[in-house]
Amino acid sequence: MNIPKSFQDTYTLKNGLKIPVMGFGTYKYGVDHETTVDCICKAAQMGYRFFDTASLYMNEQGLGEGLRNSGVPREELFISSKVWNQDQGYEGTMAAFNETLDDMKVDYLDMYLIHWPIAKDHDDDWQFMVKETWRAMTDLYKDGKIRVLGVSNFLQHHLAVLDDAEIPVMTNELERNLGYSQDEIHDFCHENDIITISYSPMLGIGHDRPLVNSLCEKYGKSAGQIVLRWNIQQCSIPIPRSYNYEHMKANMEIFDFELTAEEMAALSALPDLAERHQHPDVDRIGINRHWKTKI
Repeated sequence: MNIPKSFQDTYTLKNGLKIPVMGFGTYKYGVDHETTVDCICKAAQMGYRFFDTASLYMNEQGLGEGLRNSGVPREELFISSKVWNQDQGYEGTMAAFNETLDDMKVDYLDMYLIHWPIAKDHDDDWQFMVKETWRAMTDLYKDGKIRVLGVSNFLQHHLAVLDDAEIPVMTNELERNLGYSQDEIHDFCHENDIITISYSPMLGIGHDRPLVNSLCEKYGKSAGQIVLRWNIQQCSIPIPRSYNYEHMKANMEIFDFELTAEEMAALSALPDLAERHQHPDVDRIGINRHWKTKI
């Protein structure tokens, strides 16, 4: 894969469709409906085209309204959501997906992901649940309701469950930030033509890191821009989120400089200073999304 040259560049997926090289994350995005609508609208008008959400985030209504308000034609947008753990399985996935379409007021999604491989209370049958979820997603794909099928937080042994799937895994959304780059699964995905998407890409940039500080001074960039560039040069799609319009714009301005191979290696070798990460083989997230209020 070639390193993107501009914010408007795309990667080509296994089925020939294009995905933007940078997206807009929405996890815990907005404290109310109006904030969500306004920020999503502004992001689209700034030039963002790939918007990542999930049924768990409970902001699909606001995201849909914000995109409609932006004036950007639907066909120019790349909208992605995820099926939550409690909804895995064939019927649950179908119901959750249709709920997402209704909340967003769209006819199709550009991409749909399985949020986590092992749902709470399904350690004994998680492989079956993943296959049944994928079967539903495959039917929706064939019906033109989903254009790209993918997963999130899947490691190699989770992906192996879908090795014989009729429609292959095209993307894998992973937490990737300084000190927690998950290089092994990232490299595995690239070797198998699976595009990786980096969530929480700027986690931990508030820590004082002399290397990052020196790079900020050298290139005239912020710590966030350095980390986003580090992701871009690994051909992984970062999906930063921000409420701040200046930050939203600054996150796009990472295509006018290039880190050296030595700088890339040094950044990748930095220690992990984050407090914790959720790991699919350790954590079982049992949040009932229906306890939350939709925004």
